[in-house]
Amino acid sequence: MSTGTDTLTFSDEAVLSKLREVVAEKPDYAYSSPEYMQEDANDDSCFYVHKDEDGTIVSPGCAIGVVLHRLGMPLEELVRHEGKTAYQLVNVAVPGISTKTRDTLNRMQMHQDNGETWGESYVKATGETL
Repeated sequence: MSTGTDTLTFSDEAVLSKLREVVAEKPDYAYSSPEYMQEDANDDSCFYVHKDEDGTIVSPGCAIGVVLHRLGMPLEELVRHEGKTAYQLVNVAVPGISTKTRDTLNRMQMHQDNGETWGESYVKATGETL
């Protein structure tokens, strides 16, 4: 990992390895955002960062948020990208990641947002088993 003023760079291998590690810790976990953070009850999208009810940043949220935070991205940076797809987030905030890895992270996020467990989402996104 190297840091610039506003961006971090990681290798594809580091990102995918960290994704596998995070998912392996909680393969049966189905992401759910805190109700007080949801503006629309019908929107199942994840949050990269969870805040408390007062708006204070608390922790990384979805799998992609956890991965990027563990790789060194500050939560304050991640929260600036809420509402972006994983592809858009990585494209802007983590330049140098291949299109294939951006696509994998995006698929992981899409499956997670559809209520699938992290393990199921990982298998569908990568074609690999844990």
